[in-house]
Amino acid sequence: HQQAAIVGQRLKDMNFKYTRLIHSTMTRAVETSKAILKYLPSVPVECSDLLREGNPIPSEPPIGTWREEYKYYEDGPRIEAAFRKYFHRASVSQKTDSYEIVVCHANVIRFFVCRLLQVPPEAWLRFSLYHCSITWVAIDPNGHVCVFSVGDSGFMPQKKLTKV
Repeated sequence: HQQAAIVGQRLKDMNFKYTRLIHSTMTRAVETSKAILKYLPSVPVECSDLLREGNPIPSEPPIGTWREEYKYYEDGPRIEAAFRKYFHRASVSQKTDSYEIVVCHANVIRFFVCRLLQVPPEAWLRFSLYHCSITWVAIDPNGHVCVFSVGDSGFMPQKKLTKV
């Protein structure tokens, strides 16, 4: 939980007025969220089964056969539904910026980044993320997407860096 505490402190230090924290219902995301919320106790919390880890789509190029093909048909629509639910342009009635924290899993995050950048989502395994890294995305009311960082871990001491 040390990594989660470090990212919690980093999110606090960024000093944004967070609108909510949404997390996967899987154990490691729940535990990470609890550790983060120690630094951000007033942030409203939601949990979502849509954010659970999974394999969103067969990768290109293929990376072996480590999952049965039917898993993509289970996981893919769920992860796509999460993307559509949580990543969209702000309402025209929204007058101030909103900042939401999404705590989930590397496969899900990588798929989201591909979709946000409008690159083929099959590219989701072409990059990697450190545990408890920060991916920062902005979506303007006009739909313009800007990815400020993917997998930022510069705040994490080197000895604490881990990845799958």
